[in-house]
Amino acid sequence: MPVKRRYRSPLRDRQALATRRAIVAAALARFVADGYVQTSVDSIAAAAGVSRATVFATFGGKAALLKAAYDAAFGEGDDRTPLIQRPESQAVLAQRNPRAYLTAYVALIAGMFARVAPIHEVVRSAAASDPDVAPVWDDIGRERLDGCRRIVKHLIERNGLRSGLDPRAAADVTWILNDPGVYSRLVGDRGWSAGAYRSWLTAALEMQLL
Repeated sequence: MPVKRRYRSPLRDRQALATRRAIVAAALARFVADGYVQTSVDSIAAAAGVSRATVFATFGGKAALLKAAYDAAFGEGDDRTPLIQRPESQAVLAQRNPRAYLTAYVALIAGMFARVAPIHEVVRSAAASDPDVAPVWDDIGRERLDGCRRIVKHLIERNGLRSGLDPRAAADVTWILNDPGVYSRLVGDRGWSAGAYRSWLTAALEMQLL
């Protein structure tokens, strides 16, 4: 007996994607403006032009929506393309000189941090008081550490990692230095320019890793 295949409507898929994007954009704006606790699902639904039920059906809960908003700030949205696979990251990987590689890497992430740092701080603050958000914060930390381990791996491949430096320690140091919270402190709180931040982070990574 032939198996009936479920029909997929391209129009319906496009509509669902548009709805998801609208919800995530509204959530990102509201979380950054009002904080996690003060932002209600109802306010996000209203800003996105959808019902409360649609928000829950799409994301399953407020904490999951917070993670989706964080990912969207990094540009990791509906296509689910990891940062490492995107063209701008491939341009960084094309740099074979270790110093040129680090310079390009810092330019890439510093450009993103202007969007990422505010929502990153929202997650950090919410995780301290909301048990539903704590796993989101832990996931973000693990994802960042995985990325830092890749950076160290790339430096080893380019014969750039300082002799005698433990790769695990190198990843940990990178994880601390490229924390979006540091960007918030220096650029947001202390008034550094984006260029000054890029110069500092590049020099700090070079001194610690190369």
